[in-house]
Amino acid sequence: MSIACTLINHYLPPMTRSKLEDEEIGVQIMQLRQQKNKIQLLLEENNLIKRLPLWKIINHTEIIDDFPIMIQDDLGDLTFGVFQLKRARSYAEERCSTTNLTSGVAYSVHRCKVIPNLIRIPTQSAHSNRVTYHPTIHFTDQAILGWWCDCFTGARFLDCCSHIASAIWSLSYQR
Repeated sequence: MSIACTLINHYLPPMTRSKLEDEEIGVQIMQLRQQKNKIQLLLEENNLIKRLPLWKIINHTEIIDDFPIMIQDDLGDLTFGVFQLKRARSYAEERCSTTNLTSGVAYSVHRCKVIPNLIRIPTQSAHSNRVTYHPTIHFTDQAILGWWCDCFTGARFLDCCSHIASAIWSLSYQR
């Protein structure tokens, strides 16, 4: 096996070449990996993770004008890849019951009563019907300020989990 790998490395061209953005992305990742998730800290400080009375159920059309509009490249920058974006569409299709997304996607949006530009969108797990996650997004009309989800990978912020990607994708791109 090591002889085959040596021959491939010696005689075949590399599969990919470095791009100018690679160094920028690397620097950004190194800076972000040392930080704590600010949205998680905000939720904990205000006791917003478990306290349901602090959240009001609204229709997603009530915040759509306040939510930033994003293009596919912007979403790629948030997710650092394509896996979450593929899952985002899949989650939206589950809510829409069609794969062409021509009908409205039924997102239940919960707006924080204390912080109006903080929303969460309860999302059923793709792996268990009994589990619901609560992706939480802090935003302005110009940008996504941060996110947090109570799923296994939702506290990271170098990229986001599929639940957060689905909510952002639907509200900012697919709308």
